[in-house]
Amino acid sequence: MSSLLPSYVDTAFDDDELMQAALALVSGDLGPALDFLAATRDQPYRRELAVDVLGAAGNVVLPALLDAEEERPDDVNLLLLLGSAQTTAGWQERGAARAKYTSEEQFRGLVNFTQRARGTLHRAASLDPDDVAPWAALMPVALGAPTHRSEAAEVYEEVVKRVPDLVNANLRRLQSVAAKWYGSHEEMFAFARAGIAGLPDGHPLLALIPIAHIEMYLNKLSSGSMVPRVWQVLTASYLKKQRAEADAASDRLLAGADGHPHSLWAHQIFAMYYYEAKATDRLALHIARSGPRAMTWPWGYFGDHDERFRLARERAAKA
Repeated sequence: MSSLLPSYVDTAFDDDELMQAALALVSGDLGPALDFLAATRDQPYRRELAVDVLGAAGNVVLPALLDAEEERPDDVNLLLLLGSAQTTAGWQERGAARAKYTSEEQFRGLVNFTQRARGTLHRAASLDPDDVAPWAALMPVALGAPTHRSEAAEVYEEVVKRVPDLVNANLRRLQSVAAKWYGSHEEMFAFARAGIAGLPDGHPLLALIPIAHIEMYLNKLSSGSMVPRVWQVLTASYLKKQRAEADAASDRLLAGADGHPHSLWAHQIFAMYYYEAKATDRLALHIARSGPRAMTWPWGYFGDHDERFRLARERAAKA
């Protein structure tokens, strides 16, 4: 049934109620999505996932969400849904390519929709100041089209004040301090390593380590002369050299129980790292706990996310 959702809606989760709400939403029924968000007000981890998933699905019915907002301008859950849908619309306008391959028109589309999303989500935050969800939903806004250079840091501080270990908010903060956005390799790795310090076994944020190395690997694939770039593709030498740090974080994730709303995400991030590093033994351990559906990111870094995940599962099955 997940095939009824647009390909950009992330379905790598194990929550039947959330899936049903997303399916209802794309068919034009806003009720289940709004009910789900209302029911998760005091479940910040599940709520963060829901805002991302339902916001992406809500892009399909954006006009209906705008009509509903006119009738209920102070409905916090509606504003969360609308703001996240506006953010999705902006990123869809921009596309997934690096900035140098993105047109001015695409950037204008991103800025246009994220400006609307910023206003919508700040209204939600003002109506429920203790809720972390609006601030988490503002992270991709501040990442893609910030009003000023420190906006992502300021939004992230608001997240940390309320729930410091929200998974996608931290993953997006790592993106914002990466060299390809507004930071550096050094800032990115410092953030990742500080972010896993003290985490309990099984915490999804242990995936900060492999995703930081994947970002560095992508940087090596896209910079420098052709020969070393081809060598990286053929040998994955960078990723192989990072195995000690990745394996230590992997051990900690595998030692804990799953059940966090983002557990599947974490295992898939590790699976992607080990797939690219050609480490089939570790790949199999994480694929076994990754669920049946692919994350759109980061598998999409290397092509179609569903196809890449399928190939990883096939390789893991041969381990």
